[in-house]
Amino acid sequence: MRALVHIAVQDLRMHLAEKSSIFFLLLMPLGFVFFFSMINGSGDEITEVTVALPVVDRDGGFLAKAFVEQLRGENFRVEVYSPEEADTTVFGTRFVEIAEGFTDTILAGGQAKVLLTRRASSNMSYDLAAEVRLHEAQVRFLGNLIRWAGAADSVAVEEAVEESDRTLDSAEKGRFLALVAEPSTVTVASEFAGRGRPVPSGMGQSIPGVMVMFVVMTVLIGGSEALTKEKQLGTLQRLATAPLRRLEILAGKTLGLTLLGLTQAAVLIVATELLVRTKLISMDFLWTPHLLGLVPLLVCYCLCAAALGVFLSGLFRTTQQAEGLAWLIGMVLSGIGGAWWPLEIMPHSMRVLGNFLPTAWAMKGLHGLITFGLGPTAVIVPCIALLAMAALFWALGSRTLRVAER
Repeated sequence: MRALVHIAVQDLRMHLAEKSSIFFLLLMPLGFVFFFSMINGSGDEITEVTVALPVVDRDGGFLAKAFVEQLRGENFRVEVYSPEEADTTVFGTRFVEIAEGFTDTILAGGQAKVLLTRRASSNMSYDLAAEVRLHEAQVRFLGNLIRWAGAADSVAVEEAVEESDRTLDSAEKGRFLALVAEPSTVTVASEFAGRGRPVPSGMGQSIPGVMVMFVVMTVLIGGSEALTKEKQLGTLQRLATAPLRRLEILAGKTLGLTLLGLTQAAVLIVATELLVRTKLISMDFLWTPHLLGLVPLLVCYCLCAAALGVFLSGLFRTTQQAEGLAWLIGMVLSGIGGAWWPLEIMPHSMRVLGNFLPTAWAMKGLHGLITFGLGPTAVIVPCIALLAMAALFWALGSRTLRVAER
């Protein structure tokens, strides 16, 4: 056991002594952290998005103008076009048409039409936001109509129904426009009930993803290259002459790569925690409240990545193969494993494939802790899956990496 630990610590020391380690272990991961911090901003900050919505007013009545003001109250950026202007204008995204006779139809108690047209090239997210807000504007407009009609002069309304809105005096019209201009007195707050499953986003997705990606990349690239080089130089064969069994040597190498992965994870955790506490970056979570589940998850993940590195090292014949293929494998594991984007938005076939990748199980455990707030129990299944994969990779690696060959 003492010799095994000695091999692991010596391997870790040699990895950290490389000049490139400063770049790959610290500078490059932190560069990703700052990049995502600038892109995502603060997870606690909720910004209201203004949606462009041109309006073609084919009615021209005062209720059509009031509806336009209602749309502006829903945070739409509204530009009004007359029918003549609309005929010569090409709308690039989406627009609303207020039908002719809109005012008279409403005053007569009929159903007026408002048509939302979307172009195929428009942004789907903004289209959805526009549709939801348009429905909200319609509901509030109807509510204001009910309030206005309930307090309006019945004779004036009856005359307006018979002779159009021209019979309504400016006071009645102004009173309705004042209702439209009133701010909403109802605020709707929504949140996930119980164990909700929001799609991970923002820093809660990107920062755990950066850690999962750089751990597997560091272990696979650094470990595979070092072990392949030791095979070429005969270091492993000379080590086999020591009073150690072959499996002990492999276990020492695996432990060394595990420590390398844990070092990479620790660097990111400590650095991001300090950056958040010093307000240099904004992040919607901290690592320290999750350490009880985070530590066993990272140990299992790094052990799995190390066992995979030992397995791949037995397949590579040159250091060039180790550098290129290990990089490629690490990128594939990160992409399909949910480190670049949430697993929830991936196709079903990719999510099924992710069940066989260590990166996917690491991300599931991290999101269980951070995004879904399930506590340390969230890492039990991911840890079991990672340990099972580690055992499989190590069994394969013990056959592919022949340290005692001469």
